[in-house]
Amino acid sequence: MKTLRIYFKGYLKEAVLGPLFKLLEAAFELLVPLIIAEIVDHIIPIGTKKQLYAMLLILFAFACIGVLVSITAQYYSAKAAVGFTKQMTQDLFAKIVSLSQTERDKLGTDSLVTRLTSDSFQIQTGINQFLRLFLRAPIIVCGAVIMSFLISPKLTVYFLVMVVLLFVIVLALSNLLGPVYLKIRRAVDKMVSLTRQQMQGVRVIRAFGQAETEEKEFADLNQDYTHLQLRAGGLSALVAPLTFFTVNVTLLLIIYQGGQSIQNQVLSQGQLIALVNYLLQILTELLKTTMLVASLNQSFISAGRIRNVLALPAEDVRAPLTQEVSQDDLALTVQKMSFSYPKSSSPALKNLDFKLQTSGFLGIIGGTGSGKSTLVQLFTGLYHPQKGNLTLFNQNKSPKNLAEWRHWVGLVPQKAELFQGTIRSNLLLGLERKPDDEELWRALDIAQAGAFVREKDSRLDSPVTAFGRNFSGGQRQRLTIARAILRRPPFLILDDATSALDYLTENRLLTALRENLQGTTLIMVSQRTASLKEADNILLLDEGRQAGFDSHEELLKHSSLYRAIHYSQHND
Repeated sequence: MKTLRIYFKGYLKEAVLGPLFKLLEAAFELLVPLIIAEIVDHIIPIGTKKQLYAMLLILFAFACIGVLVSITAQYYSAKAAVGFTKQMTQDLFAKIVSLSQTERDKLGTDSLVTRLTSDSFQIQTGINQFLRLFLRAPIIVCGAVIMSFLISPKLTVYFLVMVVLLFVIVLALSNLLGPVYLKIRRAVDKMVSLTRQQMQGVRVIRAFGQAETEEKEFADLNQDYTHLQLRAGGLSALVAPLTFFTVNVTLLLIIYQGGQSIQNQVLSQGQLIALVNYLLQILTELLKTTMLVASLNQSFISAGRIRNVLALPAEDVRAPLTQEVSQDDLALTVQKMSFSYPKSSSPALKNLDFKLQTSGFLGIIGGTGSGKSTLVQLFTGLYHPQKGNLTLFNQNKSPKNLAEWRHWVGLVPQKAELFQGTIRSNLLLGLERKPDDEELWRALDIAQAGAFVREKDSRLDSPVTAFGRNFSGGQRQRLTIARAILRRPPFLILDDATSALDYLTENRLLTALRENLQGTTLIMVSQRTASLKEADNILLLDEGRQAGFDSHEELLKHSSLYRAIHYSQHND
């Protein structure tokens, strides 16, 4: 957690005051056995009731002060732990957002979510417990040993041997628990991944009768997780009996030796009671220390996982790119481009080579797994080709950096994403400027969404529920298209974004886009050949390869694959 110390900035006062108040609480507790010894040895045998009541009043005052001090220490410790975690989580989220898509793929979305939530909470718990116990426990143990030495140096040897034995027990079990806790964190990653996958694909799972298969897979994973937890619990459970055994053996020896010392008038009864109280205080603190060590073990593992993410280099979107000038009024060029995903055994795209004119209309079609979505992610700058070149041009110049590249591209994803709010807030999402209502309505009309928005009582201010569930699939797609249009991007990519539209609405949409966005290069991914008839060029993909690049009519003449796709959708 060394690299995470910076997050204590702003909470140093709380991080210092919490342990100091716990230290004060420990000092009061160490005085209690001496007062009890005084009562037993002197007040009860020869003292008055007045003196006894005075001593009891002192004990009561110590108890009240101890409660107030403990509550104050808890408050400062919790405030420091929560503040630390808040700042760390904010930086972790910012780092995750700034990572390149390749780095996020390597770590996995589910692992990142677990680190952002479960691991962060584990660190918060560890810090809270550490601030409350790291001074209190040693002071109580050392203080109790010192007080015992002042009472009886001979019997203090038993205390020292006991403390050493318990320290060895805690250290040994901590070393055994560390690897188990690491496996538990990884198991949590897998469970989050599987649960997320099942929740998102619940319709498909039910449609194909795979509920029992998915339940079995989750049960197997849950069983492995349970075994790890039982193993960790079993090792943790050894601490209490071993600790109690060691302390009770020490207690018997002290009582035995103490009894002989009392008979020899070397030790008083009150002093023996004080020694037993100090022994019990050591027992209590060592049990707390054991829990602290177990919590810190998990916290250090979680801190390592978070530190690994924070140490990753952020994607530098401002780094200059090699600038090129288009000589033929081109919108984009792809030259012998290939791309492979991390850990993939084969390329997702292989040796693509084509060009597109400015303000042109490029259609992309192919079977499932042919590389359409991968190509879109390359167009948007989320990934970069390992071989060959991909270059965009706007006004005959390529982008200066990755930030400008992404600013040029307006993407309407395959799955329409709307956020809770209003239609207006969703349309304005990510815009630096604030367009007026006339511009909003124009974008909606181009996207063929103006009619159904006008039918709503609040029109632009009509509510949108989470994920846009109060709209149909086709309405969501049209709203996301309108949102992309408002950015006025030089490139507009529709990634199968009209799949929920009927042919008539889709035809009106494409006509409106061509008429109103004349300076925009349109790239459309579709499964339907009818949607791409008007495209200047259609890129036909087959298992990541370029199987054709021509107009609709030419592909029908010369490509058997394209004909098969087309005639499977039409009877003409």
